[in-house]
Amino acid sequence: MDAVTDTFNELLMAQQPIFDRHKSLFGYELLFRGDHEGEALFQNPEVATSQVLVNLCMGISTLNAQLRQPFFVNMTTELVLSDAFFPISPDTVYIEILEDQQITPAFIAAVKRWHEHGFRFVLDDYQYSESYQPLLPFMSMVKIDVLATNPLSIRPEIERLQALGLALVAEKIEDQDMFSCCVELGFDYFQGYFLSRPEVIKGKRVAADSQSALRLLNALQDVEVSIDDISELVAQTPALSFQMLRLLNSPVVGLAKAVASIKEAITYLGLVQLKRWSMLITLSSNNNGDPESVSRLLARARCCELLAKRSGRVNAEEAFTVGLMSGMDTVLQVPMLELLKQVTLSDGLQDAILKHSGDIGKVLYSVECVEQGRLEKLERFPESLRVSINACYFESLAWAREVIQVLQK
Repeated sequence: MDAVTDTFNELLMAQQPIFDRHKSLFGYELLFRGDHEGEALFQNPEVATSQVLVNLCMGISTLNAQLRQPFFVNMTTELVLSDAFFPISPDTVYIEILEDQQITPAFIAAVKRWHEHGFRFVLDDYQYSESYQPLLPFMSMVKIDVLATNPLSIRPEIERLQALGLALVAEKIEDQDMFSCCVELGFDYFQGYFLSRPEVIKGKRVAADSQSALRLLNALQDVEVSIDDISELVAQTPALSFQMLRLLNSPVVGLAKAVASIKEAITYLGLVQLKRWSMLITLSSNNNGDPESVSRLLARARCCELLAKRSGRVNAEEAFTVGLMSGMDTVLQVPMLELLKQVTLSDGLQDAILKHSGDIGKVLYSVECVEQGRLEKLERFPESLRVSINACYFESLAWAREVIQVLQK
């Protein structure tokens, strides 16, 4: 197994294709997978759904092109009633309402609100109950389990749903006979083992520790908090910083934009969006990372920032971002070239990281020299610059230790 394949060997989720009447691919239903490829084992449905969304938008996979399809995502009552899933672009998803959800006036009002924001909803495993009737005006599709109920026995109900203009999805199609039957009855979309079994998606999970995500969420509760405040907080957690950059290039956020700093990424996302993503990260994250590796990386980034400020020629925010991203491959255990494919850093910043190009690249190179004790390289610098680099680096080490202590509280 090659190094890249070995790196992307963690379970992110599974996806089961949904086809149209001509057996052409229409979209994918995303399914939770923990440590078992063949089944979804979980105790908390909110955590499972949140993990699917976080893995989709912030995980690292070589299948991004394949993932850019309409997605069907299961949502629990609690998530529909919250605003946690709202940062997802409405054009990229269908929200599935599961058959065991309690249909209350508050739930109906929440669905109506999200529908007015452009979200499309699907009733999963429709139960023909009167309690579902108030939801139908806000639905785009209805899924019917044709393995549990022979569709010929519910033809009047199928015709009633069709008369309402709802697209019908036949799920759990097991053979050609049932597929042909559903086509004849006027179903629009089809899903089941006869057409395709769920496909496991592997990659690399990138989970910020729950304490950092919760600290960010708490900070965002302050109505007077600024972009600068939040940028500083995010920058102190490397994995969280990567997640913010990754979001801009994720399959469902729809904000692909090359940026030059973490602050710029947060500006594009907006504090409201960031708050909602923080909720999902808090629900799903469980990885605290290696404090020593994180501390070294923070010190490098901080030193790049301090040197940039002293030079007066280099943007300090960009220098910090370059310093942080330059060691992210070690922290996340992902090859740098693969890592940079997942984010939307500008070409200039990517060249600074990969080739030490430009003024920022030179700053990064000088910091790496002192970090790695490459004295023979440092001797080539003017004495005043060597003194400045060393002073900034030791100041950065102290700053990084303080940050880690705060994060570990």
